[in-house]
Amino acid sequence: MGFEFYEERDFKDTELGPLPVDWEVVRLGEVAEIIMGQSPPGETYNSNGKGVPFLQGKAEFGNIYPNVTKYTTHPIKTSRIGSILFSVRAPVGDVNIADREYCIGRGLACIELREGENEFLFYYFNFAKEKIEKLGTGSTFKAISKSELQTFSIPLPPLEEQKAIAEVLRAIDEKLQKEEEYKKALQNLFKSLLHNLMSGKIRVRRTTS
Repeated sequence: MGFEFYEERDFKDTELGPLPVDWEVVRLGEVAEIIMGQSPPGETYNSNGKGVPFLQGKAEFGNIYPNVTKYTTHPIKTSRIGSILFSVRAPVGDVNIADREYCIGRGLACIELREGENEFLFYYFNFAKEKIEKLGTGSTFKAISKSELQTFSIPLPPLEEQKAIAEVLRAIDEKLQKEEEYKKALQNLFKSLLHNLMSGKIRVRRTTS
């Protein structure tokens, strides 16, 4: 399936600035289920795969999906596959997508649109990161409450456009990831060759062919 990009000319004024006339501005709590995390008892943690993968906060986040290092046999608050994992404690506003069921600790919230494309929400949160960070309160460690999340305003395009936006951005995001992995591989190769060639451990000579 292809995509056609075109310039919108029919806008309306909103609290978020000019938006297409068929887009809505809604409070997150009006359209999404928000679950604040709760850490299970420490004695239920393990690193050998028993129980449900446990995420305490942003530390386990990857580029899009989390990196699992810890499990719990007594999950209290869990996320569903495809929901947004949102960091509610310093740093505020970082997001990942749940690629499986996770137990979420106090540093995270799980957000899921009741009728909508969660991946669109994921990319919007990335876009609005600076705005979200300003909502964080606390002199030492910033944090954001459930009520602040519920009243946070987001734009909501028609569902099919939400899906198209998410698909376009995902395709570019995945390509960037592959380029980054390729770049890292080249950097590692360069460092290895630099060391081995300069120490004489590997020799090189020109060939005539």
